[in-house]
Amino acid sequence: MNRSKGFLILMVILVVQVLALPAQDRSKVLEIKRTDRPPRIDGLLDDDCWQNLQPVSGFIQYNPVNGAPASEETYVWAAYDDRYIYFAFLMKDSHPDRIWAELTPRNEFENNDSIQVILDTYNDKRTSISFTLNPKGVQKNSVETIWKSGAKIREDGWSAEMAIPFKSLRFSTASEQVWGINFSRYIHRLNETDYWTEVKRDLPRLHQMAELRGLSGIKAGHNLEIFPYAGVRSSRWEDEKDDKLAVGVDVKYGIQPNLYLDVTASPDFSQVESDPFLYQLSPYENYLQENRPFFTEGSQYFSLATGTRIFYSRRIRDPRLAAKISGKTGKYSFGILGALNKTDYGSSKFGVFRLKRDIFKNSQIGIYYTGVDEQDSTSQNLAFDYSFNFKDIYYIRGASIFCFNSDGDNSRNGIHQIEFQREPDAGLQLAAGFERIEDNARLRAGYLNRVDFQALEAMLGYAWRFNRGTVQRLSWDISGNVNQDSYGRKVSEQLEFMMFWDLFNRIEFHYGVFTGKSQYQVLTPEDNLVWNGQFLKNYGASFDFDWERGGFLKEISLESGWQRRGIYNEDFTAVSPGSQLSLEGSISLKPRSNIELSFGADYIRQLLSATGEEVFEGLTYEASLHYQITQKLFLSTMLLGETRENQYSFDFLAGYYLGAGSIIQLSFKKSQRREFLETERGHSTTLKVSYLFRI
Repeated sequence: MNRSKGFLILMVILVVQVLALPAQDRSKVLEIKRTDRPPRIDGLLDDDCWQNLQPVSGFIQYNPVNGAPASEETYVWAAYDDRYIYFAFLMKDSHPDRIWAELTPRNEFENNDSIQVILDTYNDKRTSISFTLNPKGVQKNSVETIWKSGAKIREDGWSAEMAIPFKSLRFSTASEQVWGINFSRYIHRLNETDYWTEVKRDLPRLHQMAELRGLSGIKAGHNLEIFPYAGVRSSRWEDEKDDKLAVGVDVKYGIQPNLYLDVTASPDFSQVESDPFLYQLSPYENYLQENRPFFTEGSQYFSLATGTRIFYSRRIRDPRLAAKISGKTGKYSFGILGALNKTDYGSSKFGVFRLKRDIFKNSQIGIYYTGVDEQDSTSQNLAFDYSFNFKDIYYIRGASIFCFNSDGDNSRNGIHQIEFQREPDAGLQLAAGFERIEDNARLRAGYLNRVDFQALEAMLGYAWRFNRGTVQRLSWDISGNVNQDSYGRKVSEQLEFMMFWDLFNRIEFHYGVFTGKSQYQVLTPEDNLVWNGQFLKNYGASFDFDWERGGFLKEISLESGWQRRGIYNEDFTAVSPGSQLSLEGSISLKPRSNIELSFGADYIRQLLSATGEEVFEGLTYEASLHYQITQKLFLSTMLLGETRENQYSFDFLAGYYLGAGSIIQLSFKKSQRREFLETERGHSTTLKVSYLFRI
């Protein structure tokens, strides 16, 4: 056989093999139609708007059996006019009596039967906004915004409708819009998640969206939201009185459909939720979650690829005036923030600038600046970061951050991070990373819990996924790290083995053991952190369990751990060999769909190895009751406390929603706290009215 014939035969074989491959499913397309008869948003599906439209269906399981047809049929209709995009849904259910839905505050339900719209309005396969509804008509969305909805439970399942204003969305200025879109349904009794398109676990979900076509001539308009509030607070703290009348305003202005300005002045003083009690068992600062809407909205524009918090908004404790601009144009997304913060000694100024650029299929690079100007000093931080995704399951992320402080040494002021991950849902799991935090690094506008530290870490694991039986997913991993100070001297090493179990009945638990040795950072008389220079053995075990059931016994969670480790003295100036036992548990009860009771506690005990002396024992606890009387009227109470110093906070809130974003609320707070070796007691009552005007 000559070469030409051999080549021809080879080509024929290749062509036959290619033709024999199964055809790839083309992306689904939803052709949306304009309507001049908008539906009433009541969840009934009886409007003329829907009668002449053909619904889409054919949902596919994401979980538990990835790629299988959905167990129950779902139908979706879509239409739009100049102001809204409309969706209607019919969720068939062969057991409608087992539909699980709670009547909760907006955004608060978890693991309910639900339907979700996911919109990638830039069609960039990187950003999205979601709108979720449960059968009780309770809304949840990924970005806080205004939209209308309704839902009804029927004999054959449940139905829902949504009307999403274009003013509530960010999108390009093109006259003909093409968006990414998908729909997701969760069925609680089956623990099943379905999507309209097939969504494979190992591929980025936004790369598996359908396309929404047919939108033309839409504009967000000049979206102006003015959110004024007025309140009166009466406080009594020991022998002191503090009666205050306050007014404030939040403003949101849509400069363009893809560019928003947010301003807040004299922010709300009547936040009822107290921060949890956290025991200070190390010299490192505790991290507190941000809950203030001005800082949480658009927070995706201010994140770093490695997760390092170069900007920590809780540093702005009392902003008198703050403003930010955020948005996306083409491949660039950005955020700019400025704030004037009131302090005990005057004021401080914060400035933040973030810019990211999309590159390749699913990767980004970016720069980040944060700065704070205080009364006697300034601090500025500059970062470059990147996130590369290739072959779908491989990631390389990293960042370099440099800190410049007017009152410190600006040599050895860097933070450098790089990490590699292989993250398939099942199969071989790999991870490796390096982090270096030099001894003069300070993030005064951010959060950094240690300095003078560098770590080399690696992980090897394997995961199995099952479609039937008791176990849904099983995985194990072995990880190790070798840590040094920033001069290259070893300060710790550790080896850890972990097992993770996910069961079909929504039980999850994991356990593990670890061993190693470690030095500890202690405080000098000048309050600087230095390594103590002595290695202590460090080993232990942990076990975590969580069962989300729904119904009366809604959820149970348990965490436990024991370890041999170094125990700090009271001033964090020395460490001694010892042991630590930690136990944490919580339970949530749902006697009715609109009533929830929760109880939780966290117990820690530390002993010294040499003497057996107990040097620390403390219990923090939490109890709460929420009663959602109607979708508009609610009562809520919470008790937080700890036993070591006998501190507690009791919060009570009654509220009535006047409409989207508008509320009347009465709050009462009573607390007992330890301040500077003295116990202080007090209470306050606040009445607040806020109303949202959208123009």
